[in-house]
Amino acid sequence: MISTAANKSAGNLKRLRKDPFLALGSAAMILLTCFFVVWPIIKVVSYSRLADYRKLFTYSSWYHAALNSLFITALSTISCTLIAFLFAYAVTRAHVPFRRLFASVALLPIVSPPFIVALSYILLFGGQGIISKYVLHVHFDIYGWHGLWLVQTMTFFPYAYAVIHGVMASISPQLENAAYNLGATHWQVFRHVFLPLCRPGLAGGALIAAMNVLADFGNPIIIAGNFHVLPTEAYMQMSGMFDLNSASVLSTALLLPAIALFVWNRAWIGKRSYVTVTGKESNARTFPLPAAARWTVFAACLLVTALVVSVYGVLFYGAFTKTWGFDWSFTLKNVHYIFAKGREMANSLKFALLSSIAAAVFSLPLAFIVQRKGTRLYRLLDVLAILPGAVPGIFLGLGFAVAFNEKPFLLTGTPLIMILALMFWNLPTCYSVNLAGLAQISGTLEEASLNLGANRLRTFRRILLPLLRGPFIAGVTVSFLRSVTCLSVVIFIYSAKTSVGTVSILGLVQNGQWGSASALTAALILMAFAVLAPTRLLLKKQGRSIQL
Repeated sequence: MISTAANKSAGNLKRLRKDPFLALGSAAMILLTCFFVVWPIIKVVSYSRLADYRKLFTYSSWYHAALNSLFITALSTISCTLIAFLFAYAVTRAHVPFRRLFASVALLPIVSPPFIVALSYILLFGGQGIISKYVLHVHFDIYGWHGLWLVQTMTFFPYAYAVIHGVMASISPQLENAAYNLGATHWQVFRHVFLPLCRPGLAGGALIAAMNVLADFGNPIIIAGNFHVLPTEAYMQMSGMFDLNSASVLSTALLLPAIALFVWNRAWIGKRSYVTVTGKESNARTFPLPAAARWTVFAACLLVTALVVSVYGVLFYGAFTKTWGFDWSFTLKNVHYIFAKGREMANSLKFALLSSIAAAVFSLPLAFIVQRKGTRLYRLLDVLAILPGAVPGIFLGLGFAVAFNEKPFLLTGTPLIMILALMFWNLPTCYSVNLAGLAQISGTLEEASLNLGANRLRTFRRILLPLLRGPFIAGVTVSFLRSVTCLSVVIFIYSAKTSVGTVSILGLVQNGQWGSASALTAALILMAFAVLAPTRLLLKKQGRSIQL
């Protein structure tokens, strides 16, 4: 075994010597990724002493915040996965009406600031809520763990839906039809055939939802009340008490379960990718469901759809009211506030656009090196490229604040730190999209170009780049949508000159200016859809889709 490993290492070195451009590129990628991902992580983890970490077990508020995080993560993950399964089943198997509507509704929470859903539920079910006060005439306290559970479920079930839907769509109906032909009932087919085939998707979707819930910062700070969780505790220690030691301890405590969830998620997705590779595509149709089951699934999806539409409808309605809950008069004052916050909105667009393009450009050669060169060195690059996906946004933002707060790398308060943080936060997204695109391109095209006398750089520029146009656009679009609605990454690194729209919205909500917050949110959502609509149309013409 030792001799085999030595031979592999010698072969890797010979390959690098033959292609110095590739070696230099790989070294540059490793250094940059380590400097902007690994270094901030190390700085946060090592910032506090061992005695500070012991406070996790001695401070009751921190201890309960950790338990609360685990509790709400488990509870919200179950509900997210259940709703995501119903939506995916309705779209792929139940053949219910309004399937396209259900698929579109599952996209809506992804293209809006996550914490805004919490604001909408306050407007609907709070003390002055439309439904609670003016329709049901009851006093319903939306604040607390139950409100947070509801909000996180509606916010993050689309992420689980994307995974589960992909698995369901790839399952051939022939297996189910064979079971029906052998005399099995609908329940038996569902339980013993269909559900086991969905297990990888259920596990992958549940883990993705769990990662998002665990790292959620905006929703708990608005609607959780006295139900404290780790992200909000870290924010309070940093912004309210300026206690960086405590913030680093709490962020590190959040990092450990997040990495564990990420590792499990990647393992499940990796297994799923092997078992869903099929041969000839089947045109078989599924057996129709019993009417009771079909309409039950339809009713559940319709109820969730109505709730989601109400949540976003009330935001646009609230943007044109003078005082929410008291004065329902029409006004354009809140819309004028958008122009008053023009710099913040412009920063949101500028930072999101620059960071998404930078992430897509940086990930292209990274994906090429990893996909085309199967050595251990490039496996290290693969790990570094996906590592930011395992880091909660609030932890990454704190890492940048700590790592680049002194010379010679003083970036605090500059636009560059905002762009770099968002860039490397989006790196796994762009990297995964480009890696999948490269996997679909045969290596014989490059070999033919090289045999005809073109060098590697010209081959990459003239052959691969045109074929990767679709994945590149998709990566930029998804990264832009995530960046323009992001709060957790920027909350510790923004300054007065680099503040963005989501920070302004959070400040307005905390000050009770809900109408102005609704107006800014509506503007962000419209900007997101303005970018999403044409790019989806463009990618559809190329036979691709945006995977969020």
